[in-house]
Amino acid sequence: MNQDYLPVLLALLSKARKTIDVISYSFAIGSAAGVHATRGAPYEVARALRELKRRHGKKLRIRLFTEGLRETSDRNKVTAAFLADAGVEVRFGSTHAKGFCVDGRYVLFGSTNLTNQSIMKNNEANLLLDDEEVARQFRKYFDHLWKGGGHGGVELAPPLLADGGFKDAIIDMLGRAKRRIEFSIYFFNHREIERALVEAHERGVAVTGFVHQHATFAYPYVRANRATVRRLRGAGLADLHLSVPTTFSHSKYLVVDRREVALGTGNWLVEDVVTHPQLYIHLRSAPVARALVRHLSYQLETQATRD
Repeated sequence: MNQDYLPVLLALLSKARKTIDVISYSFAIGSAAGVHATRGAPYEVARALRELKRRHGKKLRIRLFTEGLRETSDRNKVTAAFLADAGVEVRFGSTHAKGFCVDGRYVLFGSTNLTNQSIMKNNEANLLLDDEEVARQFRKYFDHLWKGGGHGGVELAPPLLADGGFKDAIIDMLGRAKRRIEFSIYFFNHREIERALVEAHERGVAVTGFVHQHATFAYPYVRANRATVRRLRGAGLADLHLSVPTTFSHSKYLVVDRREVALGTGNWLVEDVVTHPQLYIHLRSAPVARALVRHLSYQLETQATRD
């Protein structure tokens, strides 16, 4: 969670012996003009990848697939050039997914972008899994993008969900909830998910939610977040909270009955379901659910508005 991400990631990369596959939406080691921020967390990650490649040479294949179309692409290209100079293979395309797969065994993925803001300041949620089947599905998704595939062109085996598949999984989870629903989301403007929450509340399910807002950044989305929260509160869901407007709550997860979890990279937005490539995981795991509930409690105690 949060600032645990960097040490966990660097320790994971140090284990690599055969392959490292990286998907990133934003990997920013400096400015779009090419000036490197050598004291930033993303530079530490890029430097670790470059040093690993130089140390192991052809024995270690490192691939980076990164966003090359949207506004983050200029800074991604600076990072890509830095890594390619050491022999890292790079391709550009469209993605909002982010994550690492090491040696076809370990997968680390979730909401964290490879920016200093995301790694060092934001509220984020990621999972580290030692699971060859999860790694196989992650690499299937990676290879789909690597070969030029786009949104909706690949289906993954459980527990991973590709692209817009997370929406149906979330609605199904909400429809089966019996006692509690708890969630944290960055952007929320999706009427089907909203309606499923209301229906759960009407069945007597307790709903607790934490929704991002910020005073200046991405204000149209923040305005939509506030409208969603107003509608849900108007339907009787009183235990919904907006973040204080000086923080970034970038995590994206849902916990149902404290034993079932959906966590990933996609916001609860129509465009994140139908357009931007995403990656989610759907698990039945009480320990993971408990960890996410602790994260949610921390956000509610320290960073929720008191309106």
